[in-house]
Amino acid sequence: MMMMGGPGGATAPQKYSLTLSVNFQNLLNHVNLNAPVGNLSSPLFGQSTGLGGSFGGFGPGGGGGFGGGAGAGNRKVTLSARFTF
Repeated sequence: MMMMGGPGGATAPQKYSLTLSVNFQNLLNHVNLNAPVGNLSSPLFGQSTGLGGSFGGFGPGGGGGFGGGAGAGNRKVTLSARFTF
């Protein structure tokens, strides 16, 4: 009979761990438009005149905070690495 790990089959915890991740936002780069003009007397009524931010104006690329203006960076790729010890 061959036992794997320690008593009861448990393995010792690992000392180090490396986690890599990739996050894509708007991978296919579809244009996200703002809400259309709602003024009935405007010649642009019903047309969208600008690009919308991500998450309804919240978060990076949205109306506030960080990441540029509302239309900045429609396609985003975020790479991250986490090393735990």
